Amino acid sequence: MELKGDYKMTYKNYDRETYLNSFKEIMKLKPQVEKYIDDAFEKGVDNLVMAGVGGSISIMMPMEYFAKKRTAMPVYMENAAELVLGINKAITEKSLVVLYSESGTTKEAIAAAEYCREKGIPTIGVSGNEEAPLQKLLTYPIVCGAGDELSCDGDHMKLFLIVSAILHKNGDMDDYDEFMENLAKLPEALANIKEEVDEEAKAYAYQIKDEPYHMLVGSGNLWGSTYCFAMCYLEEMQWIRTKSIESPEFFHGTLELLEEDTSIMIFKGEDETRMLTERVENFAKKISKKVKVIDTKEYEAEGIAEKYRGDLSPAFLEAYLGRLTAHLEDATGHSLDIRRYYRVMDY
Repeated sequence: MELKGDYKMTYKNYDRETYLNSFKEIMKLKPQVEKYIDDAFEKGVDNLVMAGVGGSISIMMPMEYFAKKRTAMPVYMENAAELVLGINKAITEKSLVVLYSESGTTKEAIAAAEYCREKGIPTIGVSGNEEAPLQKLLTYPIVCGAGDELSCDGDHMKLFLIVSAILHKNGDMDDYDEFMENLAKLPEALANIKEEVDEEAKAYAYQIKDEPYHMLVGSGNLWGSTYCFAMCYLEEMQWIRTKSIESPEFFHGTLELLEEDTSIMIFKGEDETRMLTERVENFAKKISKKVKVIDTKEYEAEGIAEKYRGDLSPAFLEAYLGRLTAHLEDATGHSLDIRRYYRVMDY
């Protein structure tokens, strides 16, 4: 997408300059992250653990995929609420546990950090508030609240900094510097995508505003965003019923629920699993008249090397979903901030 120098447009919940300045703050974390990882490896790291719950575990899923493609070091994805039960005996003082909580107050993340501290297991994590309870429990605390509040692209950038530094230190990422150069260019590419898709996302939001139920399908490194958009944005923030399913699992049950008037969103990325999602797409279009395919391959993402598009496609998708979320709030008339139970009731 070619943007003129005087290009200016007003977007709901988005300003280009504010967005880009926010993401510059994320890249400033790089020296601190590298220092932390150097220290952790001096003490010994045998495996990598990513622990979260809800939105935080979903944003780590692309990082798990990213890491497993590059390293033979064991990589574990753990629900933070289950980590404290001590089920995985491979998690020891030689593990490095990554935690994430934007607020720094997520109960399960705090409990996981407390558990790790008691067991002598090192932790590195991010929250947006230096006074948050989580920050005080982490071995290697990182404070950064920068990012787009309506999408997870900023969260992905922060986690890419951490996971890439770990892989590099472990000898699994010879192209670390090149990848970091591309990561630094990502905000500009994402801003362009947001502006490119805004009108289409708005039209789609109004098209689906009265739909009571959606299927959402994704695979590989887009599965986390698929799961997150269904759970956090449609269910929690909009009270819309969903069924999120991984592409290869779709044909083992869920396909029988697809009908002519079923709304189905299919998120198609650029990694090795793309063909699995295309299989769902081909089937769905034979049955439903409400198939929406969001294909990250359609976005130019200027400045990003072709070899890294697959790795960064979750952020491309989040750029679209952020715009869709903003417009869906207007279309449905349902505020994204209203909750009936979450952090309202004691449970």
